[in-house]
Amino acid sequence: MTDSGTQDARNAPDERVETVHVMQGGGPDVIPAPTAAPIILAFGITLAFAGLVTNPWVSVVGGLCIIAGAIGWWRVVLPVESIEVIPEDAYLLIDTGPEEGASLPPEAAQAMPRKVLPVEVPRIRSGILGGLCGAVAMAAVALAWGAMQGSIWLPINLLAAMVLSSYDSASIESLSAFHASGLATGIGIHLAFSLMIGLLLGAMMPMASRWPWLFSCLVVPIIWSLLAYAGMGVLDPTLEQHVDWWWFFASQFAYAIVAGIVIGRSEKISVVQFLSPAERFELEVNKGSTDGRGGGDA
Repeated sequence: MTDSGTQDARNAPDERVETVHVMQGGGPDVIPAPTAAPIILAFGITLAFAGLVTNPWVSVVGGLCIIAGAIGWWRVVLPVESIEVIPEDAYLLIDTGPEEGASLPPEAAQAMPRKVLPVEVPRIRSGILGGLCGAVAMAAVALAWGAMQGSIWLPINLLAAMVLSSYDSASIESLSAFHASGLATGIGIHLAFSLMIGLLLGAMMPMASRWPWLFSCLVVPIIWSLLAYAGMGVLDPTLEQHVDWWWFFASQFAYAIVAGIVIGRSEKISVVQFLSPAERFELEVNKGSTDGRGGGDA
């Protein structure tokens, strides 16, 4: 009985090996052929949605890109995957360093490992806190401009017009009045953008290792103001009609300065550059196990 079962197992086809062979595309010396089809498809999807708020012809161009990208992507995968053979001279010998536990000379120990910047980053809550503090500073500048125009509700309603289409045809007198819907919508939009930019600022400031304050207080507000200036006509035409751009720029700088100060002075934590996955997730390894099944001292 045992011999018969062993013989049948040997004669049975090894489906697992055959599947791996197909997925490898013919062998270890080949790689999938490069193609621009995925990025063309992604670009087409972006244009298709952008045309909903700009011009229908933008969606038409996006649709053509989607078709071209989908067909191109399909043809490099089916019916036979397109592959590229790796030439022999493309292989490089990589020095992976000494074996675990081997001693190093002092000069080599000082040179390893090389630090990858940034070495320390702020916590996620620092970006959230910086975004909230910056939101207060930006709101103070915007409300000051509204008070000079005769109503503190004007900047709030202008911001709410990004979502509330009924404000597009409203008069300046209506925009200067209090509206509960405008207040709730304006606060929601303001907090959402402030938190998003605060998190981005917290992630990007450590990358500017030499001049983080200059990056936060000058580069970020200039870039954001230029993006807002270019897209204001699409995102909020009502705000574009009534905005004072000098006050708008001032509010962006107020946000960036306050958020940068809060994030820059927050607690920093070291990045896990050269830790193993087990060490990153703080998993305990039982060194007393010898049978590979997790046994050992309890």
